[in-house]
Amino acid sequence: MSMPVEPQRREVPQRNAEKQEKKKPDVGVVVVNHNLKHSLRETIESFKKVNYGNLSIVVSDNASTDGSQEMVRSEFPDVHLLAHEQEQGYARAASLGMAFLADKTKYIFSTTNDVIVDPEIINVLVDYAENDPKAGVLGTKIYFFDRPDVIWHAGGRIHPLHGHSSHLGWERKDSPRYDRVRECEFVTGCGFLLRSELVKKIGYFNENLIFYSEDADLCYRIREQGYKVLYIPAAKMWHKVSTTLAKNRPLQLRYSTRNSLYLLQRHKAGIYPLSLWVNLLLVCPFKMALFTLLLRGKNSLGIYRGICDWRRGNFGWLPSS
Repeated sequence: MSMPVEPQRREVPQRNAEKQEKKKPDVGVVVVNHNLKHSLRETIESFKKVNYGNLSIVVSDNASTDGSQEMVRSEFPDVHLLAHEQEQGYARAASLGMAFLADKTKYIFSTTNDVIVDPEIINVLVDYAENDPKAGVLGTKIYFFDRPDVIWHAGGRIHPLHGHSSHLGWERKDSPRYDRVRECEFVTGCGFLLRSELVKKIGYFNENLIFYSEDADLCYRIREQGYKVLYIPAAKMWHKVSTTLAKNRPLQLRYSTRNSLYLLQRHKAGIYPLSLWVNLLLVCPFKMALFTLLLRGKNSLGIYRGICDWRRGNFGWLPSS
């Protein structure tokens, strides 16, 4: 009498998360550059060391004349270069990079050409974003590059009374008080993660702002859609705090004054309209008086011109003198 044959067992593929890691979503990095070739090289090299497999890098170059474009082509052939023949301004250059990536990646990390990032920065941000679908903008803990334990940015705040914007933790040594995830009014565009589908829907940076407050404006627009703006302290980077525009302090103050007044008015930030009027009638005159006492009259003039630009609706590029 023959023995019954035991039916052959079919092996079921094992789906244990410990043995089969879920594929991470694609992320694109946009680096805006203008005539900072050596710093740009260090920034790209920093992102090359990031521990994230599905990462692509785009450099949006603002008509650099220092060999930046040639450097990217020769040293980083796998980095996509958007070589603009004319300077676009930071907001438009970053927006063009985002638009290039938006249909290719789930997330976009927007940053500048003067940063160094922690190798785990993208993993930290993506993990948090994947676990919180209402996280619209995820900002980072940013240190001064030359003082690596001193904070430059740990979230952003606009004062409800006088409307002045500030970086939380600025110039303070890092401590456990800055290790808590929290919602913010804005986080700096020096380095934050965005959802591609979301920014495709509401738009990228406001290109008419050119420089300054374009990041806060985007954060406010995302909050108005019901999403959160978050500070994620485990995502770390270091900022060299030395842009080309910052060397022209009067022009910097003109842009920043004009755009901050726009931000307060457009989004009714703080205790509006009190915040706008206090900023306009007290904060701006105080700054102008202080610069005058310090014999920096051109800085005072920059603030005054920024106020005039805002009142006249004069947005876009401003003359450099």
